Amino acid sequence: MRPHWPTLMILAVALWLFTTTGGRQVFVSDMLGEAYDSQAEHFLRGDVSVDGEAIRHEAMIVNGKARMYFGPLPALLRIPLNFVYPAGRGRWSRISVFSAAVIALCAFAALIRDALAKSVVKAIVRERFAIVCLVAFAFASPLLLLLGEASIYNEAAIWGLAGSITALLFAFRSRERSGRHLTFTLIAFSISGGAALLARVSFGIPLLMVAVLLATRLRSPQRIRNLIALLLPIAVAAAFYLLLSYERFGSIVGVNYDYYINSTQREFARTYGIFRLTRVPYAFGDYFALRPPSLQADAPFFHAERHAYGVTETRRLTSVPTSEAYISIPWCSAWLVAGALAGCVLLFRKGDADSFERLIAAALMLECLAILAYFAIAQRYAADFYPFLVVGFVVFLRRGSIMVSQMRGIVIALAAVSICVNTLTTISWLTECDQNVPAQTRDAWHRLLTR
Repeated sequence: MRPHWPTLMILAVALWLFTTTGGRQVFVSDMLGEAYDSQAEHFLRGDVSVDGEAIRHEAMIVNGKARMYFGPLPALLRIPLNFVYPAGRGRWSRISVFSAAVIALCAFAALIRDALAKSVVKAIVRERFAIVCLVAFAFASPLLLLLGEASIYNEAAIWGLAGSITALLFAFRSRERSGRHLTFTLIAFSISGGAALLARVSFGIPLLMVAVLLATRLRSPQRIRNLIALLLPIAVAAAFYLLLSYERFGSIVGVNYDYYINSTQREFARTYGIFRLTRVPYAFGDYFALRPPSLQADAPFFHAERHAYGVTETRRLTSVPTSEAYISIPWCSAWLVAGALAGCVLLFRKGDADSFERLIAAALMLECLAILAYFAIAQRYAADFYPFLVVGFVVFLRRGSIMVSQMRGIVIALAAVSICVNTLTTISWLTECDQNVPAQTRDAWHRLLTR
């Protein structure tokens, strides 16, 4: 299959216009975006603190100094950006999230192309189906939310997602490479996995497991060289993360909510814990609910809103009484869920998948369980389910030739529905409910919708 560069270029332009509100808002001070710049400046001074006025209500106060619990990758990326263009300080968020989205989109395109390369489906049909999948990934996935609201929260999430999808691409490709090509593929996997870990640890830990899996499969010749290529970058990233966590909070396990400035979240974490398996069924019901977004007469026609959990033990399950998951994954990405479910059938069916695919899926399932057990539910956390869904979808394309032929029309129809519902509902959320969207961006959306 040929690379889909024309499609990728068109999608990149469309996502750029969405991110920058028609191209007019590039350098914007998004919510707490300056915190990454402040963290970068402190890193250059050998300090792990951050300016209190930059991190504000998300600060962790340790020994009288403000610390931030967000992954350091966006801050590290700010160092060369601020060196080249100091006037952009505190306003890099939209360029950052757009760059991550393009990386994620390109990696997904390569995954789909590789998966369909040996399919029995006709070449022209494969090309068209791959294009539909690309468009759906751009507009019927969490990318739209993470691009439309480029706050400190979403910037870390989108880089974690981009690193994870890219690492999965090179993990699958490593099985078909040899010699120097294998070495470079392993280096690319390791760098991508390390980036995901430094962006958000929930994306990175499963990739550490995948790295161990890949290491066990390496054979001579050049096994030592390939082991170094595979393990060195991701091990350096893991060591940096552990050291940074210890310097920030006195613990290598990461964030310590005992230092959180938000007293409600702090006391809830102390009393009920950050992770509890009893939350899993309730959170699953929220993220994967079949309820559609409500309709409204005016544009954008779908209405996004917070909703109550509807359980009797809400206070023990979550730290807030309402959920920010404004659109469930089956409505946001019905096309991907359908393909992933078919892929899961193949994973469990003897002879239709191998141990490598099953073990990768198992590692990513742990990421999903961690999000379901977490003490808060938000739409941005839904991004953590997508590496697992993408792997299931790839297995469906790679292994289910007959199934792909039978389900292709269903996936395309679901993609059309998801693109419409997710795009319009996300716009509703950005214009009506999301408190982190800058006023100038919200006003621009309102002017567009009322024309």
